[in-house]
Amino acid sequence: MQIEFRHRSFAEILQIIKRRKWFLILPTISIGVAIAYVVLKLPNLYESTTLLVLKPPKISEKVVQSLSNEDMSQRVQAISQEVLSRSSLEPMIIKHNLFEQERQAGTDMALIVEKMRSNVKIEIEKTDNEKIPALRISYRDRSPEAARNVTAELASKFINTQIITSTQSAEITREFIEQRLAEAKKELDDIEKQRLEIMNQNVETLPESSQGLIAQLDGLRKREETISKEKETLIMERGRLNDGLRALNSQMRLIDDFSQEEVRIAREQATKIEDTPAYAQLIQRRAELTAKLENLKLTLKDKHPEVIETKNQIEKINEEIESLRRTNEKRIEEATKTSSKKAELQKKNLEIEKQKIEGQIKQIEEQLRLKDEELLRNAKQIETLEAKINMIPSVKVALETLNNQYQAAKATYDELLKKRNEANLQVERESSSQGEKIEVIDPANLPKTPVNASKRYIALLGGFVGGMLLGLLLITLVEIPHFLRIENIEDAKHYTGLPVLASIPSLLTEDEILWKKRLQWVKIFVGVLISLTSIPILVYVLQASRIFERFIS
Repeated sequence: MQIEFRHRSFAEILQIIKRRKWFLILPTISIGVAIAYVVLKLPNLYESTTLLVLKPPKISEKVVQSLSNEDMSQRVQAISQEVLSRSSLEPMIIKHNLFEQERQAGTDMALIVEKMRSNVKIEIEKTDNEKIPALRISYRDRSPEAARNVTAELASKFINTQIITSTQSAEITREFIEQRLAEAKKELDDIEKQRLEIMNQNVETLPESSQGLIAQLDGLRKREETISKEKETLIMERGRLNDGLRALNSQMRLIDDFSQEEVRIAREQATKIEDTPAYAQLIQRRAELTAKLENLKLTLKDKHPEVIETKNQIEKINEEIESLRRTNEKRIEEATKTSSKKAELQKKNLEIEKQKIEGQIKQIEEQLRLKDEELLRNAKQIETLEAKINMIPSVKVALETLNNQYQAAKATYDELLKKRNEANLQVERESSSQGEKIEVIDPANLPKTPVNASKRYIALLGGFVGGMLLGLLLITLVEIPHFLRIENIEDAKHYTGLPVLASIPSLLTEDEILWKKRLQWVKIFVGVLISLTSIPILVYVLQASRIFERFIS
């Protein structure tokens, strides 16, 4: 069965606090004294304030318009960054001998500058239309005179920086506009130069020369028709001559064929060697001897006189056959020469006629070549004229485009010229201090009372309260083990659920009671010693952490 924890009554809690009072008193005293020492050792801080207002330009914006779209809020932020820069604050630290203790302690100048920057406060007061009618500058320092002097110098730097920034902004804007104006002028000159180049490069293709080009094109096309007709006539003549040439070639082929036929007939008329009786007898005799030789080889050797004699007879017969063949070839050759001479004589006459026709064809082909060249030249001239005529619209469009670009560039140039004049007026207005500027309305005051006095009391009270809370925490930690044990009649009733009939108190001797009291005083002495020892340690930790210095400053 689960038993609930017994909750202590308020009277019991007070009794516990009374019994453990030293756990509450000692932390409260040690922490409170340490914090009081640290807080009281912190220097007083004095705050000086000055009020600056934005004065409108003496010359109306309608007369001289502002060249920048940057509102005053952005300019104030930029000026604040410049005024609060290290190069601006570091000379002021040296001049007014600020943060002397830190500088003597060897603190890095960058940290000192950052600390001074945190002591400066710039409040911008805006209205509904986002303009800046005023801004408040305040500075805190240990010395009231230093606070006033630094605040006054910051206001002066703010005003001077605003004047310099406004003048520089106007100068930079004017230089920028002049640069843009020079670029616009160069663009105008470039466009005009391109226009002249296009006109010079296309003198014959300008829109005004279109009629003359069309007339030239008509003349060239008529010339092309004439040349084409002359060429057709020459082609027809060449065809007629080619027909005659083909007829001559046919005659020459017929002569060749007739000559070959005559040779063939002559060869046929010449008796073939195979058909002569002598050739037949020789063949028959060679066959008989060959058969005889074969029979002899069956019974006799190759060196036998009869075998050798038979071979010699066969060779003589072969020689006689070859002689008959040579005689027949001579007769055929003589018949061929006779037929060839007759054909060559006829072909020679036809060849003379052929050369005459070929000469005429060459002359016609030369004339056709010249006509082709003339047509080519004429076609190139036509192509050139057509290209020029076709270029007229593009040249016209190019010129119109350049004219439009020129007008746009001219408008930009005129606008920049107007802005440059306005920039000159703006620079003159800023240089003569007639533009928008900041003036001091409330000079920096000499503070009488420190601004961190109220925070001191809060810190002191917080120190003692913190000590008490720590004491209560220690009491709670010490008592927690006792909460889990049965130590009195109420605990016994709650955890056992039984009534208590009687209780027996602790029975101690006088020595035990005396020893218990002495032990209690020893514990108190040790606690006091620990508390006293912790005070300087807490002081050191708090001073090193600069918690209260940041809180009170």
